[in-house]
Formats: sequence, structure tokens, C-alpha cells
Amino acid sequence: MAPGTPPRHIACIMAGNGRWARQRGLERTHGELASENAFRTVVRTAWEEDVEWLTLLTGAGNRARPGEDGAPGHFVAQHLLGHNLERLHDEGVRVRVLVPTDPALPEATSHRLREAEERTRGNSRRNLTIAFEPGGRQDILDAARALVSRQVPAYRVTEATFSKYMRCPELPDVDLLLRTGGEHRISNVLLWHCAHAELVFFEILWPDFRAEHLRYALDIYRRRRRRSGQVPADPAPHQTAALPAGEGLLSKLLHFPGTLATHLGLVLMDGLRETADYANSRPGQTRTRKRLGDADRWSR
Repeated sequence: MAPGTPPRHIACIMAGNGRWARQRGLERTHGELASENAFRTVVRTAWEEDVEWLTLLTGAGNRARPGEDGAPGHFVAQHLLGHNLERLHDEGVRVRVLVPTDPALPEATSHRLREAEERTRGNSRRNLTIAFEPGGRQDILDAARALVSRQVPAYRVTEATFSKYMRCPELPDVDLLLRTGGEHRISNVLLWHCAHAELVFFEILWPDFRAEHLRYALDIYRRRRRRSGQVPADPAPHQTAALPAGEGLLSKLLHFPGTLATHLGLVLMDGLRETADYANSRPGQTRTRKRLGDADRWSR
């Protein structure tokens, strides 16, 4: 992947709604309501940054509770999708919903979610997936069972054929996985799809997530070298430019730990300046060294 290329697929675990509410002495439903702004922000910013696929998970371990208005399923159907569906549709976004394998959603909520999928089925410009449970292991297990039940020969089982038996076969690999709420784990989220994902964790709670947080994660992603488990080939001879004396060694210092690199760099630069000064001096000249902060200035 070329430097600066945006990730094709971002997944985000939207964790921390309940804690956000408790910190303010409020019910969990207030945390869900406060998260609508974060939802709109991350969707809008992802599209602005040319991200093609966005998957949002309601929080690892959160399960919808039948009949409870504050359940994640009800909130997504009523607020995140209900209030924003027409705008998403107008922008060419296709919505997909991944519900639990043992559905615990009220029928009315499930109906509204299916309506959102049907309303946007013909869109292809962007893709938004909402997931209500991590389900990583279960998804892999269900695909394996499907292959066995269809008696697919072992030699025909490849990564491409295996993924066709998963809940959302068209879902591409995740390039960047984000998680809010201060937890540093992926919690069984899209295990198959996150095989080579870059991970970025935030201490902030989901209702406080803003555009600058997503752009910060994108900046980290662009700076990392994406190898997908492969060892990069050595550069061709014509791609290696000759460096002036001393600069090749200086460039290698950049890979040292910060403090050591700084110390070695200063020592090396002092030595180079001493050598150059001595080579360029004429008999009878004197040299006086003056220290100005972190820089050296020489006067003769």
C-alpha cells in the first residue's frame, strides 16, 4: 500500500456509553443518546477521507435486552439509522446490519433494521455495517460447519472460498480497527477480517469521539508500514541514492532509541565539524567554539 493511501475498511468498537452516563450520574440511555453525535461525526469524516467501508460495533459484550428501550438494538434502529437513514441513502451509502446469531432483538426493532437494509440495498458508493455482537469465533465456526455440511472437498477450501460462507461474504479485510473506552483488546471482533488490521486504542469514551480523533488514527495508519506479514524486497540498486560522507550513518541513527540517537548524533556532528574545521584551516588561524542553546556556532 502506497504511503498516504487511506484505509479501505475501518472498523470501530463504540465502547463507553454506559460509563459516560455513570460518570455524570445519568441512566445508560443518556449515554446512548449522547453518542449520536459521535456516530454522525465518524461517518461524515470517514466519507470525507475516502474510506469505502465503515463497520461500527455497538461495544464488545453489549447485547440487546428484549423490550428495553435503552438496548443497543433499539437505539441503533430508532436514532442512529432512523434519524440518519435518508441522508445516508441520498449519499449512496449501503447499510448492512449484523445481528446476533441467537436474536434477542424485539420484532419491531428487527423490522426497522431490515427496512434500513432494503432501503439502501441498491447503493454502492459507500458501505456502512452495524454489528450488535463481536461474533468473531462464531462466524468462523459457522462457516466451517457450512463447508462440512455441503461436503466441500478440502483441496477447494481456500481463504476466498471460506469467506463466502461467512455472515457477510462481501465484507473486506479490516485495515484499521479503532476502539474507544480505554480497553486494549479486540474482544473477538471480526477475527477473520482483522488478521492484518492496524490497531489504535483511545482512552476517551465513545460519546466524546470527534473528527480529530479519527484523523489522528488515520495519520498513525498512514505512517505505519503495511506489509501484511510479508518481508519487503531489497531496493533495486538504482533506487539507492548515494549520500554525502557521514549522512548514511546519520540516517541510521534515526532508528536508535530517542535519547541514545540524540547523544550519538551530537557526538558525531561535533566530530565532523572538528574535522572539517581542521581541514579548512590555515596556519596561524585560531578557532573559538561558542555554544548557543542546542546548536554550535564556529567563528574564526
